[in-house]
Amino acid sequence: MGALAVGRVRVALLLAVALVLLLAGTACGERSEPTGALVESYPVTVQGGGDKPTVVRAAPKRIVPVGAGPTAVLEGLGLGKRIVKVNDTLVGLPLVGAIRHAKPDLIVASSDTDPLDLARARSATGAGVYVEDSNSVDDVVQAIGEIGLLTGKPVDARRMTARIEAQRQAVAKEVTGAPLVTAFVDTGGFSTVSSRSLLGNLLELSHGASVAGTSPEQGPFPLSRLVQVDPDVYLATAGSGRTLQQLRQHAALRKVKAVRTGRFTILPADATVAGPGVGRALEQVARILHPDASG
Repeated sequence: MGALAVGRVRVALLLAVALVLLLAGTACGERSEPTGALVESYPVTVQGGGDKPTVVRAAPKRIVPVGAGPTAVLEGLGLGKRIVKVNDTLVGLPLVGAIRHAKPDLIVASSDTDPLDLARARSATGAGVYVEDSNSVDDVVQAIGEIGLLTGKPVDARRMTARIEAQRQAVAKEVTGAPLVTAFVDTGGFSTVSSRSLLGNLLELSHGASVAGTSPEQGPFPLSRLVQVDPDVYLATAGSGRTLQQLRQHAALRKVKAVRTGRFTILPADATVAGPGVGRALEQVARILHPDASG
């Protein structure tokens, strides 16, 4: 059995132990925390979204998050005292320098972080590097579990993912039998997202579909194509600057069903953050697409 396979078996076993502890604590009506061997069980190896597995040989004491998702997950796990924040809007050598100055023993990065920057940061610090995969709710749930294992917080991670799973099941029940709703997502300047992105997955789980498809081209979505696909709902991300009034002032776009009927919504700022709030974001998207669905 190869090293990666062994690592996956190890992760599965640790998650199983964490689940047993969580259920035991729930049955007793008390908060259950990992103790003894579970907390001390290092080294830990997980795959994550990077090209190499992440190996942590001891409980990390200084953790640098890069991106909103990793920050939200670490804070949600109660690791605030171990988080060392850097200016993660930096790129290239300035980002590497900021991470090196923070002296981390673990770096948790979003999937859109430049792999070269992470490789340089790993070389400069000797820290473990974990990349959060975040193209779907399943990815986020997996990442939370793996981050929990790396940081000695598997039971807290299990609580977090159980809450997300409960929210997903509730949404699935609400939208059962509801009609499919098509949507266009405007991230600014008519740029959009793939149906294979996290937001695309939220639409799918809400019995909706992104009209942009799986591989929209970079840059503005062709307005002639937008008129042609005629989405039921128009969603704008926070910070996109888009308004319904702007759309109605556009001669061609005012004919689009979503614009004509006023089914326009600005998504909450955390709707695209791959963190513990992803279940709440799913609920919000489902309510936007199916306002008449019974809860």
